[in-house]
Amino acid sequence: MFWFPWRVAETGNGSRLDPPTMDTIKLKFPYTNPDSSFFCDKVWGKEVWINKAWREKQKALGLYVPRFWVEPDFKFSEKFYFCLEFSAPKLINGNNIIEIKEGQFDQLVCGIKDFCKSIGDLGSLVYSIKIRHCQPSLIAIGKNINLTGFCSVNNTLKVLKPFDYKANTAQRLVDFSDFKHGGKEVIYSTRYETFKAYDKTREILNNAECQEEKAIADLMRQGKFEIDGNLASENLRIELTLKNSRKIKEKFDKYLNGLTPTLENIFKQDIWDKILRDQVDNIFNHPLQKIIILSLEKQPVIDNFLDNHYKHIQTKATIKQLIGDLKENGLAETRQKFLKGYKSRQTWYNYLERLTELQNHFDWQALGKLDNVKIHRHILLQFGITSIIQQELGLNFNTPVSKNIGTKQRNTV
Repeated sequence: MFWFPWRVAETGNGSRLDPPTMDTIKLKFPYTNPDSSFFCDKVWGKEVWINKAWREKQKALGLYVPRFWVEPDFKFSEKFYFCLEFSAPKLINGNNIIEIKEGQFDQLVCGIKDFCKSIGDLGSLVYSIKIRHCQPSLIAIGKNINLTGFCSVNNTLKVLKPFDYKANTAQRLVDFSDFKHGGKEVIYSTRYETFKAYDKTREILNNAECQEEKAIADLMRQGKFEIDGNLASENLRIELTLKNSRKIKEKFDKYLNGLTPTLENIFKQDIWDKILRDQVDNIFNHPLQKIIILSLEKQPVIDNFLDNHYKHIQTKATIKQLIGDLKENGLAETRQKFLKGYKSRQTWYNYLERLTELQNHFDWQALGKLDNVKIHRHILLQFGITSIIQQELGLNFNTPVSKNIGTKQRNTV
């Protein structure tokens, strides 16, 4: 049986957290030989050149092959760039379920340099100093969370899906049922930033290409894949992708003390952790989280809960209306509907403050069914985020949820 190390960090309260990892990176280097015969295939409809045959030959050998191409400058057509987009863990480990660490930066630079040497005449153009000082134009920061024995990834996605509050963000649930092994992901995206949570196990089973990924996929199919000595069949991936240089600079600036966001300067694990934690806190630790989670319950449970906690009919109706809107439209659309109806942002904030105050009357112990609460808190705790719900319940988050829920129910979003 394969064994893959999964080192974790200690938090102040003694719990152990899996570290984040930098995954996808896109680099651009000036390219002075646009007439190179190696880049012989033009991408249809674009001034972009690749080499399909060479790429497919490498993949047939079971090797991980980053995406690469040559393109002209956006403003100056006489200038050209060699572009390289790759998964840093895959370049080093052959898979991205094992995190890459800050101490592996030199190894990553060597991996990039060696790969470029194998492509046409790039060996003399892409060297270590250039790689270190290059400013990425895309990066992804991710965290893998092993949920095996606690709950299914699909149940977790069901709980996270309603938290679609971030301003100007398009939120959607993507179902990969047309793939052999299925899977789902919840996406919150803007033009230059994408945040998503998805089923990492199914993603590997559906897309394994290189030798290392195929070996992991085989173990997963047999139910034998382990991380740090523990079975890992239910793996959640939470990932933030920053899709241009300006967005990367915006996110990293406050941690760089005036330094330029070069690959070398941003390759710091504590910064990845802070950026990803801020994103999780911003989206999933919403002030109305109790009402959002209550909206996931069946209507008789909601009605009974409100009857037991609120005697004032108007208060009860206010919360019930919000829950109905959340069920039908989600949080972002509910907010937008409110703003359009009242044409006042302050009115929304007043409404939000009132509802937040009303949550203080919630006695979660009386709710009885705590699965959705436990799942939500468990995910936040993976990023060191705690809230009053955890203190109210005193929940043991190492205890599996829904022992009586069958596989068919657990895998329904």
